[in-house]
Amino acid sequence: MQQLTQLSEEEMDEFAKAFAWYDYAAGEKGMVPFYPKYPDRAPLINYLKAIIRPALAAGCVWTTSENHEGIIILTDTTNPPKLRHVIQMMRGMVKALSFRGFLGVMKQFQAGGESLEKKFRREKRSFVQIELLCVKKEAQGKGFMRPLVEKAFSLADEKDLPVIISTDAALKKDKYAHFGLSLVNTRKIEDGSFLYDLVRERKSVR
Repeated sequence: MQQLTQLSEEEMDEFAKAFAWYDYAAGEKGMVPFYPKYPDRAPLINYLKAIIRPALAAGCVWTTSENHEGIIILTDTTNPPKLRHVIQMMRGMVKALSFRGFLGVMKQFQAGGESLEKKFRREKRSFVQIELLCVKKEAQGKGFMRPLVEKAFSLADEKDLPVIISTDAALKKDKYAHFGLSLVNTRKIEDGSFLYDLVRERKSVR
């Protein structure tokens, strides 16, 4: 497992496209339709790249190997990204979606009720969060997701913190559960769109 500080524009595009064009199960549409100009995925792809760029600069990105089959973006509330990286990300996301589009997407993410992240922050609980996990299209189904998730676990265990994630796909939810996270909340946005909150509790309470 390697920490990344830079990726080529082509690789960022590759990861963003793999995430944006995820093949949801029948009857499931995820959160993708809520991004501006859907079914065009360009705004979503640019939005995802706007997350990846500052995460690289902040040292929050890890990859499977020098071949970069997959990446994971991890944040730790005990060591948050610097303000300049947060500002860079916010500017990039607004540029990708427009201010109105950005507000619309954020509203949808909150439509299903309180997220686990918001609950933990309200309770002043520290945690590691999986912000983004993506495996390149040609590397999917080859076991690269597990070591990325285990990297999140190892970083959290060093500080005795829980790991949390929210996902909009039932299959991803089931995979995370298989790797050791527990589903604690399902938020319905509308028919076919759900957000699943999962947690792996800190080491000392397992």
